[in-house]
Formats: sequence, C-alpha cells, structure tokens
Amino acid sequence: MNPQATLNELLEAVGKRDWDRIDELATSLIHWMDDHKFPPITLGPPALGPTWHRTLATFVCYMAQAMVREARKRRERRPSR
Repeated sequence: MNPQATLNELLEAVGKRDWDRIDELATSLIHWMDDHKFPPITLGPPALGPTWHRTLATFVCYMAQAMVREARKRRERRPSR
C-alpha cells in the first residue's frame, strides 16, 4: 500500500462525497498505520517527524469516518417516496 496515495485518494473522495470509498480508504490507512508502518506526509515538512504526520493522518481518517456515519444517518432519516 502507498499511504501517500491513499491519503490523497481519501481527500479526493471527501470532495466528491463518495461515502463508501471514504470509509474504505480511511479504514485501510488506519490499519496500515496501526501496523506501525510509516504514515503519509500531511501538513508541514517531513522533518516534523512520523509522530506528527501519523497523528494528523489518523485525525483525518477518523473525521472522514465520522462524516460517513453522519451522511448515512441522514440518508436513513430521509422519508422514502
């Protein structure tokens, strides 16, 4: 897996509101980082270190998953026609 490409795809999917893709990419990136593999470069230079970039990438993933849950709740509450 390329974590940088995955983060870029995740951000693109957020822009498109592709909820299924967002969920898939965020989950994959979290699992990648949980296995203590290197994180993608996020905000700031690489010199900030892996802890900084892992923290920001993890935050982005969890926020994206929260957006997915909220979108799915709204969809469920929508009256059927």
